[in-house]
Amino acid sequence: MMKRLRLLLATATGAALLLGGTGLQAANAAGSDFNGAASSDAYVPLDKEIQVTVTLKLKDPGTATGISGTVTPPGKADRAVAFGDWTKSGSEAPVSGTFGIGKDDPAGDWQLHVKVTRGTNSGDNAFTIKVTAKQGITAASVTPNPVKLRKGKDVKVSVEATANGASTVSAKLVSNDTGEYYDLGALDSNNDGTYSGVTYMADDSTAGAWTLEVYATRAGQTLKGVAGFTVEEPTGGVSKKAKARITLQAPAKVAQGKRFKVAGKVLRGSAAYKGAEVEVYFKAKGTTKYKLMGLVKATSTGKYAKLFKAAKDGYWRAKVESTSTTRSALSPQDFVDVR
Repeated sequence: MMKRLRLLLATATGAALLLGGTGLQAANAAGSDFNGAASSDAYVPLDKEIQVTVTLKLKDPGTATGISGTVTPPGKADRAVAFGDWTKSGSEAPVSGTFGIGKDDPAGDWQLHVKVTRGTNSGDNAFTIKVTAKQGITAASVTPNPVKLRKGKDVKVSVEATANGASTVSAKLVSNDTGEYYDLGALDSNNDGTYSGVTYMADDSTAGAWTLEVYATRAGQTLKGVAGFTVEEPTGGVSKKAKARITLQAPAKVAQGKRFKVAGKVLRGSAAYKGAEVEVYFKAKGTTKYKLMGLVKATSTGKYAKLFKAAKDGYWRAKVESTSTTRSALSPQDFVDVR
């Protein structure tokens, strides 16, 4: 692993309102006014204060005339929870409350107390909300290091990072001298806190000091970690081929069975790569091999697009093969969540 891993706050935008997510285990008080546990996806933000939503299932909603509450972080004072309106009919109705969490608040078990008024009577209800820590990046590495370029060949470069609390982790390799970069896009989640990805460096890549940039993102807030590595020039010089570059865009979420578009653009040098044959690949989440899903020709402006049917969560990538005059190119990887 890289010894020089530095972390910094990248652009953190949009304090997100989090709707009730995964159900968290919480103890209900005896004689509870609610069914089940509190539901919340609460976390400590990188910066700014966010508004978090907690959702509960209110019993006999038609008899309830008021709901109020407080939440207590470990070692801190109570803060108010603002509850909204609820449906008055039926035997049970969801009711949601919001409260703020700031960057200096502690993670851990927060105690939620909710008072429900029914006419002249009121009941107190206790829950525990688990608030997760800020996302973090604890390690990042490039293999091999140094990267030894080879004339006429693309060299495989692997990236691995360890992160927590992020919904997505992505990476770039950037030359310190020229700003040339390889964008890996979303890294594979290995379900153990590690993330991995692969790219291929051409023989004309800038030799010298490079930086691995790792981005851990959650709800519009991004933490950036960096680590250095070295690229060595190829023995015998560089092959004389034009550089190609390809982009890829796919929707973040798609309903299962629906058709969606994978699209992008291909460049040869700085111009559109007209007529380039684009190979579109898919790798299901949790697997290691890509499958060729289809071929499409780039237009006169270098653009390409192809429709696919959403079946599984997974990663999409596009590639153009090398020719006698042009280098190969691999797009960043994009993850599609099939719901």
